[in-house]
Formats: sequence, structure tokens, C-alpha cells
Amino acid sequence: MRIVNEFEYARASSLKEALSILARRGKAAAPLAGGTDLVVNMKYRSMLQLAGGAKPPPDRFEATKRFPAIQHPEVVVSLRDIEELHGITTGSDRVAVGPLTTMAEIAANEELPPALGALRDAAGIMGSPIIRNRATFGGNVINARPAADSAVSLLALGGRLELASTSGRRWVNAEDFFTGPGTSVRRAEELLVTLEMPCGPGQGSAYLRQGTRRQLEIALVGAAAWVEIAPGSGEISAARIALGAVAPTPVTAPRAAQALVGKPPDADNLSEAARTAREEAKPIDDFRGSAAYRLEVAEVLVQRALTNAVSRAGGKEGQP
Repeated sequence: MRIVNEFEYARASSLKEALSILARRGKAAAPLAGGTDLVVNMKYRSMLQLAGGAKPPPDRFEATKRFPAIQHPEVVVSLRDIEELHGITTGSDRVAVGPLTTMAEIAANEELPPALGALRDAAGIMGSPIIRNRATFGGNVINARPAADSAVSLLALGGRLELASTSGRRWVNAEDFFTGPGTSVRRAEELLVTLEMPCGPGQGSAYLRQGTRRQLEIALVGAAAWVEIAPGSGEISAARIALGAVAPTPVTAPRAAQALVGKPPDADNLSEAARTAREEAKPIDDFRGSAAYRLEVAEVLVQRALTNAVSRAGGKEGQP
């Protein structure tokens, strides 16, 4: 019994070759990074089809409606040999991460500044050790799932994504990238080639999530916070807060973040911001948790993430 559909396999040796394949095959092609999502989804879709017959049985298996056609590709394009898509480059005011950089590599990188603490947090708790050795930063973000750990962190960090095609390159801010569950502004012929995040002194960030178990879990709620502390006054000069699994896409909480600006990072102000973030969340009830529960958890996680971010901005290591 075949678990996955028949497909072509192309191992691109260069970015130019990969983009050429995507330009020719469009939506029929699926880029392969770590494969921890793509391969599983290809198997899942096919198993549902086998259970219901030759075609997807949408009436019997509701889940088939939630998987886009790209999960049943005609050609899978491996990107592993493209060296320029790997690695982390740390500059004085920004960090660039190649989309094929694994979660394990990010979690173990002690050169990342405190401003990017949220990214290390997210990378360190995603999946399991085995999955983190395969799963990539770019793959986790490009899948555009509402609960994706690194996508929530990228939003809070004010990151942006560089997309390339045979026609050229363009930059997209993370807050403009996600359009719905599993969808984004990325076009079929485009490939994610860089994820970039600004950083500077006096900045700190953190990410936390709540699930029903410690590993191999999709977040019931995820929360990331980034703050910048003014060196003279010690007040918060800028802040960003992002949430996952509380809306159709990873989202920011701009009112909560703006309420912190110009205020000291004390417990009362952080608590008030967390309550405001809760008001900005729009979760749903599902089989994994109720909307009411998610709202309660969101408030708690935002306050803890802010506390850890402030500690890191001050040169201390906040505890998850």
C-alpha cells in the first residue's frame, strides 16, 4: 500500500536551479527543507484518501479540507545542497538567518543577542530533539500555521522575509506575510531565502507557550514579547507583543505594546499590558481547548514573556 502519492524528486544544487524549477512547475512543486511538516502532511493526506477511496472524502474526513494542494505535490524540490540558505550572520544592528538553519542550530547558538532571546526560546522547545535536528526556521515560518512557534517570535522581533524568484527579490515584513491558516503572500514561484531581525543594546525578548505536554506539542497559546529599555530613564522606549493560536494567523497586540512605551517596566505595568493583550486576542473553541481558556493563558504568558524580556534587556537571563 502506497502511503504517499507518486512524485518527482529534484535535488537542486544551486538557488538558481531551485528557482528555475519553481518557475516552471509553480503550484505543482513543493520546496523541501527539513521535511518535518511536508512529508508528514503528504502522508496524512494520502492515508485519508486511502481510507475513503481514490478521491479525498471531504464529507467523511473534514481534515482533508484543511490541507492545501501543495501537500500533494507533483515534484518535491530538495534545498539541502544550497549553501547560501544555511547559517546565521550576526551584525551590529541585525541578524540574518538562512531558512535552512535548523531549530537545533538556533537553540544552541550562544552568539545570538538578548534581543533575539525569543527566537532561541521558540527553537529550543519546538517538537523534540530529533525533530529540532531536522526542522528549519524557514520551514516553520513558511507553513504559516497560527501556532508556529518561530513565526510568533519573528513577529515580536519585528522581522522581515526575503523572497526570491527568477524575476527578482522582494522583502516582506513579518506582520504583512501571513494571510490565513496555512496561507501567506508567498507566490508559488518564490522561495524564502533570508529571515532578518533587527537587534541593538538595551533590548530583550522572550517566547513561551502552553500545551498539554512538554514535547511533540502544538501550542494551545504562544506568546512572544520584545522590549527596549532607555539607558537613562530605565523606561520602556519600544515594545512588541505577538500571540499564536489565538487567531487565524500569528498576530501582534499593538495596543498592549504601545501602552508600555514611556513607562517603567514594573510588575503593574507589565500586568496591565498583559490584560490588554488578552483583549486583542480572538481565539476559537476547538477540541484542544476553549476560547475562554486560551484567553486566560494568553494573559499569563504575555506577562511572563514581558518579564523575561525585560530581564534580558537588562543583561539578565530571564527564565521561561
